[in-house]
Amino acid sequence: MNLQEKNIYCGFRLDKISHISEISSNAYEFYHEKSGAKLLFIENNDDNKVFSITFRTTPTDDTGVAHIVEHSTLCGSRKFPTKEPFVELVKGSLNTFLNAMTFPDKTMYPIASRNEKDFRNLMDVYLDAVFYPNMRTTPEILMQEGWHYEIDNVDAPLAYSGVVYNEMKGALSSPDGLLERKILNNLYPDTTYQYESGGDPVAIPDLTQEMFIDFHSRYYHPANSYIYLYGDMDMMSTLSFLDEEYLSNFNKIEIDSHIDVQKPFTARKLIKDIYPIAPGEAKENKTFLSMNYSIATSLEKEKMLAFTVLEHALLKSEAAPLRNALIKAGLGSDVISSFDNGILQPMFSIIVNGSEANKVDEFTKVVTDTLNDIVKNGIDDELLQASINSMEFKLREADFGQYPKGLIYNINLMNSWLYDGDATVYLHYEEALKTVKQWAKEGKFEALIQEYLLDNTHSHILILEPDENVITKQEKDLADKLAQKKASMSKEDIEKIIADTQKLKERQRSVDKPEDLEKIPLLKIEDITKQCDKLIIAEDEIADTKVLRHDIDTNGICYLRMLFDISNIAYEDINYLFLLEEFIGRTATKNYTYEALANAVNLHTGGMRFAVATYDKEGDVDSYMPKFVFKAKVLVDKMPELIKLLQEIIFNSSFTSKERIKDLAMQCRSDFEMSILRSGHQLVLDELMAYFTPKERYDNFGDLKFYAFIKNFLNDFDNEFNKMQTAFAKILPMIFNKANLLTSITVSKNDYKKVISAIKPLLEVLPNETYPKQEIPFAVEKKNEGFITSSQVQYVAKGANFIRLGYKYTGAMKVLETIMRYEYLWTNIRVLGGAYGAFVKFRRDGNMYFGSYRDPNLVETLNVYDKTAEFLRNFNVSDREMTKYIIGTISNIDMPLTPALKGELASSAYIAEMTDEMRQQQRDEILATTQEDIRALADLVDACMKENAICVLGGSNKVNEAKDVFKTVTIIL
Repeated sequence: MNLQEKNIYCGFRLDKISHISEISSNAYEFYHEKSGAKLLFIENNDDNKVFSITFRTTPTDDTGVAHIVEHSTLCGSRKFPTKEPFVELVKGSLNTFLNAMTFPDKTMYPIASRNEKDFRNLMDVYLDAVFYPNMRTTPEILMQEGWHYEIDNVDAPLAYSGVVYNEMKGALSSPDGLLERKILNNLYPDTTYQYESGGDPVAIPDLTQEMFIDFHSRYYHPANSYIYLYGDMDMMSTLSFLDEEYLSNFNKIEIDSHIDVQKPFTARKLIKDIYPIAPGEAKENKTFLSMNYSIATSLEKEKMLAFTVLEHALLKSEAAPLRNALIKAGLGSDVISSFDNGILQPMFSIIVNGSEANKVDEFTKVVTDTLNDIVKNGIDDELLQASINSMEFKLREADFGQYPKGLIYNINLMNSWLYDGDATVYLHYEEALKTVKQWAKEGKFEALIQEYLLDNTHSHILILEPDENVITKQEKDLADKLAQKKASMSKEDIEKIIADTQKLKERQRSVDKPEDLEKIPLLKIEDITKQCDKLIIAEDEIADTKVLRHDIDTNGICYLRMLFDISNIAYEDINYLFLLEEFIGRTATKNYTYEALANAVNLHTGGMRFAVATYDKEGDVDSYMPKFVFKAKVLVDKMPELIKLLQEIIFNSSFTSKERIKDLAMQCRSDFEMSILRSGHQLVLDELMAYFTPKERYDNFGDLKFYAFIKNFLNDFDNEFNKMQTAFAKILPMIFNKANLLTSITVSKNDYKKVISAIKPLLEVLPNETYPKQEIPFAVEKKNEGFITSSQVQYVAKGANFIRLGYKYTGAMKVLETIMRYEYLWTNIRVLGGAYGAFVKFRRDGNMYFGSYRDPNLVETLNVYDKTAEFLRNFNVSDREMTKYIIGTISNIDMPLTPALKGELASSAYIAEMTDEMRQQQRDEILATTQEDIRALADLVDACMKENAICVLGGSNKVNEAKDVFKTVTIIL
């Protein structure tokens, strides 16, 4: 397209055209003259198109108004007045991404789709939502999404509820989430970053409807917006749509959303704070010690890349000298780090977990002495080059899993654009890479350490200690506050709250008018591809082993997976498989120290890891096929180096260093403890599924069973270390064995021979011994566990195996998942119950579950699950709504996959003996699903719920109140 700079196109002045060779794109920077909107269009041939509109939103208090407005804009608008347009879109669009996100200083509304018509529909709904939301005139929206008083009758106690209120109670229950917040707030105490943009539950109830509307009026104007378009689309048509439908309705105004720069501290500060643990939970060795620095500004891209490298080199690599110095000093169980350049003044944090407050002076000394030594003697060149290579590989690979590339580019480029810098500077990384590599030669990295870590007074030490009284005090303070509030109210005041609450619930339960629902744009079934994508797979045999070949263009990268059969490992040794997963590749070998091994891996590859993974055969609930999996990604020309390193690890790993093994075990325990509150929903689902099938029981050895194992391993270390030596000597030759080895290679067709040539020497030296299969004892067992943590919200799961109950899997269950998640569960658990989320899954192995996320309730949620069958028996919607559910289901299963994920999907299907014909049958069943099919599933769900198999993780009050539904109640930490 022949466009000229400074010309006007559809009301947009084209200010700059540039080519971004790094992502094979052209960039067009526009300015909408009437409204003042800024727009960046990244043009390329990617059919996964992305749109987003971002506003610079700078909070001035802790009420979480930015976060609550983000939720609320999507609760109905001028053109689309349904209660939940967002949900209607999720149900019935072919989106590949649909969400909204609140950051400390911005709010982003991104969508993505591969369908042109769908993409335009999504843009329309989102733009109407942000500029003309019903939240401005409907107080119940703030009540639902933010907070409201909850009271059923005049004699009942007053309570708070609301989606964001409960979400943030969960988010700030996790110690790492609280630590991150405290670091940011205290490092920039005179700027907008002193406030919690997500909202502090203590302050959220201070938010009034007037403040709520004022925030939207102040920031949600095109003059404060950053519009982003990415991919293969008609630029002129899109610009015309934006101008005519939205932007031309606004006149440019001055908006003060400027972010002040924090004045540097004159001296480092010492700050002490506390975080909650459950009553009765041990608090020894659970303090966080952190040293935190303000680093330049995010506009200085070269420094940002350099500090990304420095964080890896100093703290993330196994060879990291600062990390290793802190571990060897015995200051804690693990060292973690963070470099956040997603704010104007980025933060660099060095954190020791599992420590004590009285170790802070030693912590400070070790950090300072180690950094001084590094500056004096220089960073190890191989370590620095390895860290640079690791970053460069990620930049070039641009593999973001199931997130669209265009979305991640958008988030990254806001690190400059939001602060009035060059909009595309973070996409142009080649020159910055050259600069960083040159800095490595010139000693600039040592100078950066001196300037920003050793001499920088704009820093603080934050000590975060556990306190078992925090929750009790918070709950008492809240109860007292609400009791005082109620006591100050007249009878009329209380009756008004009851009436307002009732009005809210009536709105939440009400059904949208058919004419309003029809205003939400909807594709047709005919817009959906009838055929499922074929698995990209071919069988080969190399050196008497089976190879699965996935001929996919990978841009010169090979994705290698080697799956070693471990069904020969005895039941009593399974714990050691998961222990080996944590240790292998992270210890010394015959020819490498563990530091040198880490450097070699980072220097020559894009990463490698080992993991236990269990598969089952399609439709066989009693099957389980455990594998010890090696995964790696590497440039094809580096394949020989990868295989040499793998061979060294397999045959020459040493597990004899007590110091190294204990350090790794402590890190493992720490990682698990940190993940419990972050991923409470996943933990309860893993526990629940282990009740029903041997595959999940096997996987469960890596969950809470492994946590108990690793704690015992450390508590009785000398004895357990000797047991480990015996177990590893036994199982290692049984694992790394050519018998039943399956290798999966994802690479372009032209590079396949090079890859095979590199792998063949390893295959030829692997032993080929046959060992008998070992059966694990298994019986269906409903443990019905309740786990208590410091969380102030719950994660509630209930399920069963429907195949064991005599039912069969059908594609209609995928449609039922969509209906349940965005209709029944959304309404009853999220909207009415105040939980952050709820979900359901019907798996091909027969396992099904309901789950809730950051849920203020427990028994009430179980009751909702139990009434599902009644909802299904009465399920009756319009044909249009049914079409919507089907389209939304197809959208979920048609998410675009990266080359690596395509290879993994194909190899997993091969192991499970799941064919393209089976996958096509599921798609056909989805597309043909009727309301009668959904109603027919009511008996299945009813039977599953009557099994009464549950698992819950939550706060002590809720779990103990419901103790009769559990067989066991355990404090988890």
